[in-house]
Amino acid sequence: MSNPAQYPDVSVAMSMARQCESEQRLADAEDLYRQVIEQDPWFHPAYHALGLVAYRVDKLAVAAELISSAIALNASRVLYNRDYGEICRRLGRFDQALESARLAVGLDDEQAESHYNLGLALSAHEANESAVTSYQRAVELDPLHSKAWNNLGSALEQCAAPLAAIDAYRQALGINPDHVEARSNLGSLLAREGDIDAARSELGRALDLQPESLAAHFAISSLKRYQADDPHLRSLEQLAQHPERLPLKERTQLYFALGKARADCEDYERAFTAFEQGNRLQKGQLKSSRSRLQAQCNAIIELFDADYLEQMHAELSPLDSTPVFVVGMPRSGTSLVEQILSSHSDVHGAGELKNLNGVVNEQLQLAPAELFTRGLESMPASGYAEMGTAYLESIRGLAPQAARVVDKMPANFYYLGLISRALPGAKIIHIARDPMDIGLSCYSRLFNDTMEFSYDLQDIGNYYLGYHRLMQHWAKVLPSGSLLTLRYEDLVADLEGYSRSMIEHIGMAWQPQCLRFYENQRPVRTASLAQVRKPVYGSSVGAWKNYSAQLQPLLDIVADYR
Repeated sequence: MSNPAQYPDVSVAMSMARQCESEQRLADAEDLYRQVIEQDPWFHPAYHALGLVAYRVDKLAVAAELISSAIALNASRVLYNRDYGEICRRLGRFDQALESARLAVGLDDEQAESHYNLGLALSAHEANESAVTSYQRAVELDPLHSKAWNNLGSALEQCAAPLAAIDAYRQALGINPDHVEARSNLGSLLAREGDIDAARSELGRALDLQPESLAAHFAISSLKRYQADDPHLRSLEQLAQHPERLPLKERTQLYFALGKARADCEDYERAFTAFEQGNRLQKGQLKSSRSRLQAQCNAIIELFDADYLEQMHAELSPLDSTPVFVVGMPRSGTSLVEQILSSHSDVHGAGELKNLNGVVNEQLQLAPAELFTRGLESMPASGYAEMGTAYLESIRGLAPQAARVVDKMPANFYYLGLISRALPGAKIIHIARDPMDIGLSCYSRLFNDTMEFSYDLQDIGNYYLGYHRLMQHWAKVLPSGSLLTLRYEDLVADLEGYSRSMIEHIGMAWQPQCLRFYENQRPVRTASLAQVRKPVYGSSVGAWKNYSAQLQPLLDIVADYR
């Protein structure tokens, strides 16, 4: 390779290096850039260019170091700061990424790409409202920036603006119909909004464009029933032959989608193998604590005894009958219950709200990992009243005309004593189910939220024991008439009878359309989104028996509680 010192200007060597890059001769390009730096150690464009070569061969840490050197020599270059920020984001250095992205925008506010990268950095920090603003600025500057439109859609989803998100995804696809990620995102969102047919269509088109798209495979797997000759199943099996080629997230999605597909084809042994592989990967990314669960249950039962709940001072708390809480284990049937209730014309199904947890944290100012009961031990009745009022204010805007608002966050079973004191007018419906079917259903799902306990059979069993213990306690100490408990298996066997009981429990007059819950097109943002669009069916009752041998560790824990 010729030495750049032979050239009248390093620009010749830089030009040659760029030509090598265009021809995919990256080693030659790297050699030329390094020779330029050796000749002129202050020539910052060579550091930046060499960093991008390192980036192209996945040497991200090297790339960050080289581009940082370019910035040290010339901090005023927008491109340097922007590229450094994006590489830091990919390295997980989110604070540095955000700082550099803001610097790039500050240097020149008129570059769409800089606002797009700032949106990426803000999204990594879960600052979704600010990310929306950045993406909106990017598409204002460059209306044909399809990636910015797609990411705007994702940020709007996180801000609970689904209709605006759908429009953003469609803008991205109008610019680039082959944008697989936008089409997959649109399909997933349409499913949650109740348009299952359109969702299947979008996700199918995404897979036609990119058969190896795990995001699309994973999203469509819950919306269809596979047959042995399904081309999507063949694609999944082919991808599973070389899982090491996939990033961790996509590998995890692959195993859960493949398990679902094999189960549909009644290939149960191989289905469970796939679920095991997916759960092992996901559990490795999360932390779970069985001892914390036990401590939480002990503290709740100790505090919320019958005497404590009798000292309710109900006159201080709002006697408002608007809230209805549906609780139980995940995958126990809470979505079905909510769908039945919300099919009533005067009942709004709000989904799995985090509002109550937010109100508790705001009132008690809890430290990370602190048990919420510690903040309640010395709190006066007025504190409960304040929490009740704050919760009511948080839900009234969701459906101002509704007589009842259903909050179906399953884990609110932890808060039933608090609910009894803060919201004495609230009604609670507890849906119970065979723990073996619950366990299988949890183990075979990759949840959107962390759900740390659901990726290990022993963790599922221990979580169930804590839940069961608490629900037995609540049945003894909660005021008469506030809690209705029913079993999923009984609801499926006598849909009308138990639906009438639920409607009566929440103080509403019966309406026949509650039995046609599957016609209700309200958004469903849980793993049950496809099931609640169908008439009730009993095929999931006892489904665990197809995996009885593999589920023995769970059965050993819950056998006495079935």
